[in-house]
Amino acid sequence: MAVTTNTGDSAGLTVPATPSSTTTSSVPAPGSPVKTPRAYVIGMPIASAGLWMAVLAPALVVLAIKVSEITTPETRAGALSLVAGVGALIALLANPFFGRLSDRTTSRFGMRKPWIVSGSIVGMGSLVLLGSATDVAGVLVAWVLAQLSFNAALAALVATLPDQAAPAERGRLSGLIGMTLPIGLVAAAYFAQLFDNAFQMAVVPGAVGTVIALAFAFTFKDRVLTEKPAPLNLKEIAGSFYFNPRTYPGLGWAWFTKFLVYIGYCAGLLYLPYFFADHLRVAETEVASLVFQATLVSSLGTVVTSLAGGWISDKIGKRKGMVIASAIIMMAGLVVIATSTTTDQVLVGQAIAGLGLGCFGAVDVALITDLLPGSQTENAKTFGVFNIAQALPQSLVPALAFPVITLGGYPALFIGGAVVGIIGAVLVTRIKGVK
Repeated sequence: MAVTTNTGDSAGLTVPATPSSTTTSSVPAPGSPVKTPRAYVIGMPIASAGLWMAVLAPALVVLAIKVSEITTPETRAGALSLVAGVGALIALLANPFFGRLSDRTTSRFGMRKPWIVSGSIVGMGSLVLLGSATDVAGVLVAWVLAQLSFNAALAALVATLPDQAAPAERGRLSGLIGMTLPIGLVAAAYFAQLFDNAFQMAVVPGAVGTVIALAFAFTFKDRVLTEKPAPLNLKEIAGSFYFNPRTYPGLGWAWFTKFLVYIGYCAGLLYLPYFFADHLRVAETEVASLVFQATLVSSLGTVVTSLAGGWISDKIGKRKGMVIASAIIMMAGLVVIATSTTTDQVLVGQAIAGLGLGCFGAVDVALITDLLPGSQTENAKTFGVFNIAQALPQSLVPALAFPVITLGGYPALFIGGAVVGIIGAVLVTRIKGVK
């Protein structure tokens, strides 16, 4: 897995910035809309859920099953680590890069729409290749293409939030967007357990998600950049992957918080199928169904706390305390899973983690949005940099997981991830300028 939604913000904090271009648009400038279009409030979360479903089906189940089909039990963990790690690394680079291109796109159709459309279509084709692959190299190439294309679409999609949303409504919208990850997870797991082969598990949810994303792209009123920016040079391309934490210290601490919390989250998510099969000795024919059940109970909690977390943070005007509490709840869920001896205990741990994830996802998005530079001329680029905080763990965890699993098993991996996540939660206290 390696795609992600991120946001930044400036609701109450204005920070000087050095814009790369001056923009005008057919939609109010980012951060300034007085009221969010109703069609956008409905359509954007649905499109986000569709893209998540398309890319999470392979990440959640298909990669593990496909790799198992073409490897031996002794080599499958290493092969999955290779595929998932390289794919996550590609996502890490692709999201901010395509985000920067989205910020500079002067198409008459809009800044974001061309990337949502092209990324969704190419991503769908990549899933066909993935389902048809007959060796690890083929799986790797297909997954890299899928990560490139879907991250292009997701980078552009999430950048529509400050383009379209009024500042006073961002917490509520962040809550709705936070729901799209668990909804995408449940939908992906549901489709996976309907079929008995990796091709259908990848292609069917991919097709449904692509159609949903395209429907949104062709109906919302995109922001149009009318002044052509200067050509990109190597320095600006390199700048797509970072911002200066000395200039924007709040964003820097928020990045590290997200990064460390998602290390813990990925430690549990990526290896759940193998935890069932190798640690709890569940029959492989039952793994897909159990992953669906685990995803469902987690997502039920996530949906509830995502809505509540975003709404409450808007009302009380405080984000940091809720980020800390929700991250700790997430990590407590991982500890419960790590110490499980039955599948029912795993489901309980997933439910606890889901409650924390929903609130964290919603409030973290709103917090970052409050910290966006005041000019907001590079929103998609900034989102892309924050996507690194969510995508990088998906590359690092597989790289580190194999030796950890070898030495201490899956429980050691989950508990170690929980410790790292709690450290990340504490770092949010270093952010100044927001409550």
